[in-house]
Amino acid sequence: MTRDNFIICAKLITPNLLRYCKRVASNAMEAGDIVQECFEVLWKNKEKVEIGSAKSYLFSVAHKKIIDSFRTDSRLESFNASYHEMAESPDETDTLQLVQLAINQIPSLYKELITLRDLENYTYKEIEEITNLTENQVKVYLFRARKAIKEKILELETA
Repeated sequence: MTRDNFIICAKLITPNLLRYCKRVASNAMEAGDIVQECFEVLWKNKEKVEIGSAKSYLFSVAHKKIIDSFRTDSRLESFNASYHEMAESPDETDTLQLVQLAINQIPSLYKELITLRDLENYTYKEIEEITNLTENQVKVYLFRARKAIKEKILELETA
């Protein structure tokens, strides 16, 4: 990959990659850092990555970076705090907040797959390339993720 190809790649892929990272990481500053790290990794491996596979390569790197950040962060505390905040004022919550809270409480892999498939509209094949899961695993995990979201919403509504 040449310098010009890298610049074109950055211009074309950055908006989608940033949107993906914001939705999965739930933190705009962290998402920006992850995107920057992804392009840094791409630049370091520019001889190995072809321009045609740069998008899936970047999303794979983002996937790994997000998984690493979930492992190191103590997000459970913030989820619990927001849950108690919503439980104290159920009349002020709307459906979108309830769904977002439910999504934040499911496992990170499920959250990532929901984001890729339902919010970013990636195909199962593209998700397979990004996450290194098989297409059948992607479908099964998406089913489980949607089921987990429904259960969390029901749990939050009755609380």
